[in-house]
Amino acid sequence: MTKAPQEPLQALTAHKPGRTLNDRADALIASFYERLFAEYPSVRPMFPADMKPQQDKLLGAIVALVTNYDTPDALRPTLLALGEKHAGWGVQPEHFTAVAGCLLATLGEYAGDAFTPEVEGAWTRAYTWAAGTMMQGMAVGVAESRAA
Repeated sequence: MTKAPQEPLQALTAHKPGRTLNDRADALIASFYERLFAEYPSVRPMFPADMKPQQDKLLGAIVALVTNYDTPDALRPTLLALGEKHAGWGVQPEHFTAVAGCLLATLGEYAGDAFTPEVEGAWTRAYTWAAGTMMQGMAVGVAESRAA
């Protein structure tokens, strides 16, 4: 991943001073999934009926991505394994594009004016790197299932 200061990822603030996205993380993640399912209804069957555990997993992944932004190799093994799992769930590369668009739009909605071009660029770089690494893991998963 191209190195960039971590601050843009952590600096997203809500509309009101003193409130960060962390204060509204659960609502943000729920809104992300609402947007994803509204814009891409074909992906809804890939997810469980009870979305709370899935929402918690995504939030954990985002926190890990922000925390390890400057040390991406720390996340690489986990992302490769996660990508391999996603292959088994029927995820396709184009789904990562859908997620990127919905995630960035939701972050922008929640962050308001704090979602500057610099912040959006940092999130785009982080997500693109993470998704690319997961897609590498998906390729391994697909190759292993074909060999079996």
